[in-house]
Amino acid sequence: MDGEQHRPELSTGHRVTYLVGQRTGRRQLCRRGVVTGTPVTDDATAVTWVPVQVDGQARDADPQWIAADAIIDVVSAS
Repeated sequence: MDGEQHRPELSTGHRVTYLVGQRTGRRQLCRRGVVTGTPVTDDATAVTWVPVQVDGQARDADPQWIAADAIIDVVSAS
């Protein structure tokens, strides 16, 4: 994996909204969270994974790794 290849707008502290699971009909579940580290690209699959602390989880819980292509909105940490 190469942590240098990632979407530049995905940085620690940015808030993201991402899609969860498969689309059923017109609806698809979204979740929100905060990027907690540097995205990592899996060279074997070309998938970029982003560590996200999901809203509602304890602050000391491990982040979930979310595929970058599932992220539909990024808001700067400013």
